Amino acid sequence: MVIIGSDSHTPHAGAVGCVAFGVGTTAIFNSWITKDVRLTVPETVKVVVRGAKPTNVTAKDFMLEILRHPYVKSGRAIGKLVEYCGDAVESLSVDERATMTNMTAEVGGFTGYVAPDQKTVAYLMEYRGMTREAAERLCRGLASDAGAEYCEVIEIDAGAIRPLIALPGDPGNGRAIAEGAERVRVDIAYAGSCTAGKKEDMDMYARVLAAAAERGERVAPWVRFYIQCGSQDVKRYCEERGYLELFRNVGAMFLEPSCGACINAGPGVSKTGAEVTISAINRNFPGRSGPGQLYLANPYTVAASAIAGYITEWQPGLALAEPPA
Repeated sequence: MVIIGSDSHTPHAGAVGCVAFGVGTTAIFNSWITKDVRLTVPETVKVVVRGAKPTNVTAKDFMLEILRHPYVKSGRAIGKLVEYCGDAVESLSVDERATMTNMTAEVGGFTGYVAPDQKTVAYLMEYRGMTREAAERLCRGLASDAGAEYCEVIEIDAGAIRPLIALPGDPGNGRAIAEGAERVRVDIAYAGSCTAGKKEDMDMYARVLAAAAERGERVAPWVRFYIQCGSQDVKRYCEERGYLELFRNVGAMFLEPSCGACINAGPGVSKTGAEVTISAINRNFPGRSGPGQLYLANPYTVAASAIAGYITEWQPGLALAEPPA
């Protein structure tokens, strides 16, 4: 299937095997008249992620690792189709694969793609009401040929990745949280956007916050923590699982589904250059979400940092908030 949109994050749909790409609004307008969108078929970059990832590492960390790779950071992936594969990608849910294909926009790629498999089939059956036979027929034969040629092959060891942050200014400024010697105090934590407002993202926020609530921890007093779903369907999912009550009980503010701070709109946007935001959105170019210092991170890190009040790597079972002095 081919999807053409006017949003740079149209490649999101590559998670279910679509060739989905964004074009300018002028090209969309012209297509209403000509019925065509003209393009040059791009070369393909193959990104192979292998191995078992640590529990606190997510697809967002895969992407921050890819974005700091010399081939990508030097701009050589711009305009290329990026094919994500390897057993670490295959082990991801469709939601997590969508984080990767979504952030192909930050790579500068034409689109991102994950070959459909049985997880894709199950997803289509659940969300599109398709029979298994129809879903399998739709997904059949959409993997690359065994002898396919690539302009570049990037190999990444998932087991070696640790939770990353992207330092302010560019998503390619990736650094392992554990490498930082300084403590970075957080003013705003934002959990949302098309990249991190999906059902599994909500599961991640809830996992951290539920454990914090059991220990009697709440959002740090000086932190404004916003959680925003990507759709009404995701909001209903949160309601069914009691997440909305959990979010409120720990001091987070739930926002109605929408585009938000990611496009410099609504709560979660910084107001001054001195404010520090830890965010699960896809890009942190200057001014993207206000004038402040914007760090990117995975959903676990965003929730953990909101509780701790400082940029914090989430580790299952460990307390986040400091005990009273």
